[in-house]
Amino acid sequence: MRFSIVLTVFLAAMTASAAEFVLPPEAKILADEPADGKCWRQLGTIPLAYMAARNSMALALRRQGWRCLKTVDYDLVRWKSLEIWGSGTRRIMVQYWREELGVTGFSWGVLEDGDRP
Repeated sequence: MRFSIVLTVFLAAMTASAAEFVLPPEAKILADEPADGKCWRQLGTIPLAYMAARNSMALALRRQGWRCLKTVDYDLVRWKSLEIWGSGTRRIMVQYWREELGVTGFSWGVLEDGDRP
């Protein structure tokens, strides 16, 4: 019994570190990429309006100990933005864009030490 609990905790920790963070429950993953650091880690959609989707992702990240370091709204006409989030020494970049009315696209990837914003 004790071994199964330890194994479960170990596997959960390994999964969490591989995924970096847990997405909001409404997020739908469309593509997973390898963790080689050369592309976005995941690509997906959130069936919410643009600002509601950003707020949902921000709430999920904050609950897991991440804090927003920088936000760049780079296309206000087409509703596109980038955010840099940090947790300890780890950093991720999250990109958002409006797919269609009520659907927001997102992608995220891990920033390496040389990728200073």
